[in-house]
Amino acid sequence: NDSTNSKNGIVIMLDSMRRFAQDEILQAMSCWSLVNVALTPLQKSILVKLGGLTVTANAMLQHPYNAEVQFRALFALINLVIPTEPRGPEETEQMREMEREIFQQLGEAGETTEREMLDASVGQITNLVVVGMKNFCSSEAILNRACLVLHNMSLNEAYHGTLLWTPNCYQMLEWCIGNYPHDHVLQQSAGGTLQRLNATLSANEELRIRFTHSIRAQQQHSLELARQEAVYLQEQHLEQQQQQHVNSS
Repeated sequence: NDSTNSKNGIVIMLDSMRRFAQDEILQAMSCWSLVNVALTPLQKSILVKLGGLTVTANAMLQHPYNAEVQFRALFALINLVIPTEPRGPEETEQMREMEREIFQQLGEAGETTEREMLDASVGQITNLVVVGMKNFCSSEAILNRACLVLHNMSLNEAYHGTLLWTPNCYQMLEWCIGNYPHDHVLQQSAGGTLQRLNATLSANEELRIRFTHSIRAQQQHSLELARQEAVYLQEQHLEQQQQQHVNSS
């Protein structure tokens, strides 16, 4: 029947993504399938409990410069980072039955909740989203999806600490707002995330002080990297000049 086929399909797809982690074409195609699966609450819940967040994160980790993989993985995460809310007792029972069946087939207990799976992945996912934003800062489509993922994570106050302490997360959201003024979805999602994070900061003075120090340290680090790069380029330039002088004499 349809539900058995979709369950088996999810298992096969996740297995393929794990076994062929280096195959960027397979990863890009699978991430597109994840987008579609994540649209159906029943399937999405099973997908997350079977490790869907981990394989999506791994696709982003293994293929940081592949625009298709990054875009599709982010698109899937928009829905995956929000725990499924059953629409009534009937759907709750249907979900439980479907999960019992699939975990029985796999010989696993399947007792981990969606929320627990997300709690375990939230740090890695936030970091990968920010890295993707930096690598593709000229791709409005990728930044649009990335801001939606961060927005959906910020709906849970428990994740505000992770969003605040992930290097460059806050700055990238500000940067997106400043650089893509005509993308209304991006403006709303990035703006909403920053509003929530600022509300958390304003309610906790100790957190606010730590965050200010953290931003300052990140700025110092960026300046130091820029200085090192400038010194390196200057040394290279001097070497080239000396080599030219040797060659001409």
